[in-house]
Amino acid sequence: MARPRNTPNDPQRRQRILAVTMELLKETGIASVTARSVATRAEVPVGSVSYYFDSVKGLLLQASQQLLGRRTAQIADWDYQDTGGDALLEQLAELIHHQITTGRSLTVVSYELYLLGLRDPDFQQISAHTVGALRNKLLEHFPAKRASHLAATADGYQLQALFDQKPPSVASILTTLKSE
Repeated sequence: MARPRNTPNDPQRRQRILAVTMELLKETGIASVTARSVATRAEVPVGSVSYYFDSVKGLLLQASQQLLGRRTAQIADWDYQDTGGDALLEQLAELIHHQITTGRSLTVVSYELYLLGLRDPDFQQISAHTVGALRNKLLEHFPAKRASHLAATADGYQLQALFDQKPPSVASILTTLKSE
């Protein structure tokens, strides 16, 4: 049976283009995402990128929604186990440590994408939602002011730690959170 006219013969092409874009973002940052670099890496014609996405910005918006959605999901899925004392702060310190070590590449690209929201209103809503995810999770356990302070401390700590040669220990992060 012949394929209908104007139907792509590669039904996974759009998703592959998006997946390659996310890989490039995680590996080398926003500046590396061009229609040509994505097409080359996805092994598709350059025209396929513009067929599925109206612009590189549109491609970045889709990638941002997926990547930042993953980060938001990680925070939402954070399963706090109430064992008393400073258990929540200890678990928060472990979450931060994970995001600057094992999850470092996602954290780096997340901050790059957040910054797009400072200048581009299309990215602003995605960025604001993701930045607020930790605060919203902490609101389940702390008063609003304390949750906001802890989220801001965690955010600033993560950003600073990305510039350090050696990531801080969980104990060091915990000390900072307790002194907040």
